[in-house]
Amino acid sequence: MGTTAGAWPGPAREGPGPDAGPAALERKLTEAVLAGADRSDVLRALRRAAGRHVRLLSAQGEPLATTDGGAGVRAAVADGVLAGMAGPVVDTLDGLRATALPVRAGTTVAGVLLTIGTDDPHVRALARAAVTALLMDAVRAGDDPAEVSARHTPADVVAALRSGSVSRSVRAAAAGLGIDPQRPPAGAVLHYTGSRLHAWSTALAWLEHPVQQEGRTAWTVVPDEAVLTRLRNRLRLMTGDESADHVVAASGSHPESPGDLARSFAEAGRLLGLARVQRVPLLTFDRCGVVQVLLPLPRARLETYAETHLGPIRQRPELVATLRAWLAERGSRQSVSEQLHLHRNSVGYRVRQIKDLLGTDPLLPAASAELHLALTALDLLAADDQQARGDDEPVPAGR
Repeated sequence: MGTTAGAWPGPAREGPGPDAGPAALERKLTEAVLAGADRSDVLRALRRAAGRHVRLLSAQGEPLATTDGGAGVRAAVADGVLAGMAGPVVDTLDGLRATALPVRAGTTVAGVLLTIGTDDPHVRALARAAVTALLMDAVRAGDDPAEVSARHTPADVVAALRSGSVSRSVRAAAAGLGIDPQRPPAGAVLHYTGSRLHAWSTALAWLEHPVQQEGRTAWTVVPDEAVLTRLRNRLRLMTGDESADHVVAASGSHPESPGDLARSFAEAGRLLGLARVQRVPLLTFDRCGVVQVLLPLPRARLETYAETHLGPIRQRPELVATLRAWLAERGSRQSVSEQLHLHRNSVGYRVRQIKDLLGTDPLLPAASAELHLALTALDLLAADDQQARGDDEPVPAGR
């Protein structure tokens, strides 16, 4: 496919300059391919941004497009890169050192991307930013990408890790996807609440990350919060919902063995519900604070705790909302007034009601800790209810 006029958005049709960061480069390349640019255009733009010659190879290691007319790599080397068992530094058939990156989405392989020269983290990040655009071009062009012959697809692997059914073959397939059985990553989940469901499914298919999709929800594994943030941002970009929080993400604790991943996935699922109720875009086990204490508790225990500490006001949503704000603002009547759009005198009246009904001052250290936990228990109960109903919009508890 040839380059169409105006393929690069804006006046700089030659693409991002050498100072472009990975995020900006990925956005520009994606927009360019959507506007009609092809893989040769993508490689030239990457060459300019990285200051290195680049080559796109087939799954067999043969050149598909290059910026220097150079050679590929041995088929065994390409196979090792695609399986996650080699690299990132490889030797080309014309005697050069290069950094290799697999260009793949699930079981579909569009090739191997090489940046010529010594390995450099920044250059590698720039090359990774070109993967989505190259996959989009391959899908649009109707190429017949090679398929990885494996007993388990990436979705199968994620499903097995979620269920705790980690057989020897699953562990082998996981290792081929870059999941180290000795240092397993955390279970993670992303949920889409926007209206572009086809774009959501397409975006998930283009990720080079193993994903199991269940409608609006996608399960995966991540080594840390930075990777989860990058996945969320990429999905926002690819669905066209970058300006809105239509993608919510959460991750569980880091397990000590693959068998513990099932628990991590369960934590991620519950934290996702909590994130939607509390209207936060991303929530991880490491950063959820006292919620870690409540996550393992069954619904009955949460009900009992919430009723014990909030029973007299639990069915008074205006008082629950006032208590949340009063605790968050540490007793500032002015701040609560502004937050809830109430007169200061109304805030004072509600707080007196809360004190009388609960029989304590919410700002006392012991009472404050108990009430914080009880309010969080209410949120977890609301999240469980929302998940059971299958709602797409969050319904905050007592807000």
